[in-house]
Amino acid sequence: MQKQTLWTKNFTIITLGTIISSIGSVAMNFVLSFVVFDQTQSTFLAGLFAAISFVPRFVLPVFLSSVLDRFPRMPWIVGLDFLNGALYALFGLYCLLFSFSFGVYAAFSLLIATTGSVYEIAYESVYPNLIPDGFYEQGYTVSSMIYPTITMVMTPVASLLYTRFGVGWIAIVYAVLLTIAAMFEQKIRLEERRGEGWFDFKAYVQDLKNGFSYLRREKGLLAMYVSIAISQGTGSGEQNLMIAYFSKTPGLGMVKYSLFSGIEFAGRTLSGLLNYKFPPQKRYRFAVYIFVMMTYALFDGCLLWLPFALMCVNRFVVGMLGITSITIRSSSVQTYIPDSMRAKLNAFVAFVYALATMVFQLGIGALGEIVPIRLLIAGTSVGLVGVYALLLVRNRKHIEPIFLLEKKSD
Repeated sequence: MQKQTLWTKNFTIITLGTIISSIGSVAMNFVLSFVVFDQTQSTFLAGLFAAISFVPRFVLPVFLSSVLDRFPRMPWIVGLDFLNGALYALFGLYCLLFSFSFGVYAAFSLLIATTGSVYEIAYESVYPNLIPDGFYEQGYTVSSMIYPTITMVMTPVASLLYTRFGVGWIAIVYAVLLTIAAMFEQKIRLEERRGEGWFDFKAYVQDLKNGFSYLRREKGLLAMYVSIAISQGTGSGEQNLMIAYFSKTPGLGMVKYSLFSGIEFAGRTLSGLLNYKFPPQKRYRFAVYIFVMMTYALFDGCLLWLPFALMCVNRFVVGMLGITSITIRSSSVQTYIPDSMRAKLNAFVAFVYALATMVFQLGIGALGEIVPIRLLIAGTSVGLVGVYALLLVRNRKHIEPIFLLEKKSD
């Protein structure tokens, strides 16, 4: 009898493809964040730039989820990796030939976010089908470890590459990596049983109604999604403030920020390895999840009041906690949701997350012009604790069953 394993051909290929594309993604996202603030010296414009990238995620997912549920999703993933490779190559050439323009950078961010929003829905919807039955916890642990591990390695490297070569060459290298990832993903063999192969507007509307009706019945999922949307929105806004704080504070700067970020993701990597080997027992998942979310928020609030050495300790602990919450939440929620509803609900999540992120990035960025950054981050972190108490703790009876269920039938 053949031994069951997580590392089937399909899972290995999608993991390799994700690793390859993540290398360039980490470098580009890190560098662009610093470039925009360095060139504009405005927390509001930095927040506006970040918010612009979420406009397509606010608009497109709801309209595209039904299409993705009716057609095979792997061709979307492969095709969009090839397309994004071409777009990054063109942007890299522009950066090599011309000087900084906020309008051009914003337009490029909007274009990439448009393709990325479609890619994310397709990827999140097909990924559970690439994990062998019985290995969902381990599969999502591997998935959640990829980005932190790459960030730990690439963030310091990206700061050095930017100093030496600039944005243009980093974008061109990323284009090559995306092309390589797409070539790997072409080798995945997956039979996707979808609905009818032709788009029907009435069926499209009905699919959306079914998706939202399902979510209204699932009060636990709704409470989790809203709380995470607020958390991610404030986190994105706070990240822009931290970049501004490191850029403007003597003795800190881009290199120390990259070290500081790398240490956080080192914590995530270590925690991911522990979660892979010793996944939390189902009966403790909810309690662990609440503890992690509360602690994460409190650690964010006190972060910038610490000397740099303790900042690094703070980020290491936060990194370890963060990967635990992501692993527990992703494996529980995505296996709880029926496959036929997954793209619709992932689209709803993308919609809400994008709206929250846009609002919080603009709002926090604007406040950053008039409120001291350290006070502002402390205030938003305390607010998050209140949100978790209101939405998660009070809805325990609806949420805890999601963490206890191993697999929900379609």
